[in-house]
Amino acid sequence: MVKLVVLFRQTDTHAASYDQQYNEFLIKLDRLPGMRRKAVCSVYSGPGGFVPFHALVEAYFDHPDALQAALTSPAGVEAGQALIA
Repeated sequence: MVKLVVLFRQTDTHAASYDQQYNEFLIKLDRLPGMRRKAVCSVYSGPGGFVPFHALVEAYFDHPDALQAALTSPAGVEAGQALIA
């Protein structure tokens, strides 16, 4: 099993547009072919205190080829575009 990890950085202002982008990404991530499981976690702090991330998303696949196929599929490209929009 392999895992794709996406970390979402803290922003200076938590705008509604950022929440919308985050939610759209999660919806598009669900469409990835071959994804076995998804975990979404909020990040509050680390062992040393502040961390620059507010969320962590993990997507699990059976093997590296399944991950590569998912990321290069139309659904994977669309999810990736949602991250950089």
